[in-house]
Amino acid sequence: MVMDDHQLRLLQIPPPIHPEDPDSPLPETILIDSFDYLSDRTNATTARGRRSRTKKKGKRILVTFWPVAPPRVSCFTVHCPDLKPDAFADIPKISYTEDDLVLLSITICPERLHMYGENIRYFVYQAGTKKTPPSVKLVHCPPYFRIYDQEVALLHCHHQEMFFIAVLRWAFIDRDYTDEHFNLHLYNSKTKAWNIKLMLLDSPKDFEFHSFNKGITIGGELGSVGWVDLRRGIIICDLLLDNQSLRYIPLPSPLSPDPVRGYMLYVRNITVLQGYIKYFEMHSNVRPGSDTGSSLICEGWMAATKKIKISSIGSTSGSSNWEEDCTIRCSDDVPLDSPVYAQMLPNPQEGDDAKPSLKKIRVGYPALSLHDGDVVYLMHMPDPRGDKACVIALDMRNKAVKGVANFGGSGRPLGHSYTYFPSGISKHLGIFSSTRQISNAAETSRDGK
Repeated sequence: MVMDDHQLRLLQIPPPIHPEDPDSPLPETILIDSFDYLSDRTNATTARGRRSRTKKKGKRILVTFWPVAPPRVSCFTVHCPDLKPDAFADIPKISYTEDDLVLLSITICPERLHMYGENIRYFVYQAGTKKTPPSVKLVHCPPYFRIYDQEVALLHCHHQEMFFIAVLRWAFIDRDYTDEHFNLHLYNSKTKAWNIKLMLLDSPKDFEFHSFNKGITIGGELGSVGWVDLRRGIIICDLLLDNQSLRYIPLPSPLSPDPVRGYMLYVRNITVLQGYIKYFEMHSNVRPGSDTGSSLICEGWMAATKKIKISSIGSTSGSSNWEEDCTIRCSDDVPLDSPVYAQMLPNPQEGDDAKPSLKKIRVGYPALSLHDGDVVYLMHMPDPRGDKACVIALDMRNKAVKGVANFGGSGRPLGHSYTYFPSGISKHLGIFSSTRQISNAAETSRDGK
């Protein structure tokens, strides 16, 4: 898929820098737009690197982050001085973030005729420290090897000053694949090499894993990472063990017996937070909004978070010691006490004098806050086929809306992929002063010129 001229123009119009940004402190974690903008404006977070192994003139790449406090969504920009915007066959995107690292996927195809796996290049951005500047480095991959977002996890080993990129895929045995055989593709940043290891799952009787939805970094002394099927469970691997193996943890029972159809990240998500793996699930009651069923009306929804101690999963398979955490049921009316929030959201409640609440507002794409364990960020799209949306910060424990912010106002089309990541990168960007201020003379790049 190659971007058309309209998409290219939108790609070159990054969101404006708000006047309050430079003075407001950075939060420990942020929400960040999965897709970038092309712009040559820079700040103290800008990393400069090269797009190839050779040090020929040109071939440069600059990556810059523009963090803001949630529920507003931060963004990042990419600039390659020797390339025109139409050399990007697809929108550069974030595949994974962990600690001070961000894995980026950038497709450069100057001919713009056909896009192949070999046109996709992977880079790791690392935030700077007081002693070292930010960096962006090319990840050398085998020919035609592609890293899919849902199959990848990152592990940063600070004590060794290196990181791993782990990709898990089903293994083909005798020209077919089995449920319990996987290939672990592991990249070592010190050796700059990939290794492939055939892995057999230490399978419990209740193992059931059909699709990869996302990777997670668990960390700890064993350097654990996981791959999640949001319908069924988690496959975990301890990367720092010599005898690496895979084990499985089933997810808790669903909120509703009704089967979940469609894109799983629209209604479920999972993260690692404060010694726990935390799982979020929501279920909406919807009905057709017209005789043709072309639109849906929300009649209420419920959501719950559950968690499991990382220490309790140990090295054994099949642990399912999930604890109840927070629950909001469709009978609960989460009020919109702030007039500002109420103006940003529709009021589909019955009666003109009904108090605005979230009860009948369709929301999805949950993202669990990494610095406030009780907050989940939810996206509301007035028109699922449109380009407007807003992000709601919902305090699950206190059943209160903590904030509402616009998202997707640039005119870029929204869909399953155009969402946001929760990321702890801001904790590492905050060591710089004025990280959100433009530090070059390229302010005119806001309009893509």
